Amino acid sequence: MHESDPGSISRPRRRCCQAADGTQRQLGRGRGALLEPALLIALARSEAHGYDLVRAIEEMTGGDVVPDTGGLYRLLRRLEIEGVVTSSWQESGSGPQRREYRLTDEGRALLAHWMEHLAVRRDALDRLIRAGTDQSRGWRR
Repeated sequence: MHESDPGSISRPRRRCCQAADGTQRQLGRGRGALLEPALLIALARSEAHGYDLVRAIEEMTGGDVVPDTGGLYRLLRRLEIEGVVTSSWQESGSGPQRREYRLTDEGRALLAHWMEHLAVRRDALDRLIRAGTDQSRGWRR
């Protein structure tokens, strides 16, 4: 309810990422705009197998991005077609061969582009948060 409008209808307060019915939403869990840059960063750190990349992305994002394995492999396949990633089959001491992925020079250039893009988005989000914080000071929580 807005302090200057005593006739406003009071609504139940919702926590961030909580739907109106009280259920928790999982925003951006393995989908969305952060998967590609997270994958590129993980590959820039080291060559890796698909499941290792899933774990690296989860750890790097504190669990905020949890890639769907199938979606991750589709993204890797697309990036390989685009020349951003290469892969090769690696012999395993035990078990089947596994495909190991690595960034190409084009992949490193794409990563640099993503970092610039994310910095611009972060700045826009910071401005939006400041504007929203300034406006919300007159609202009761």
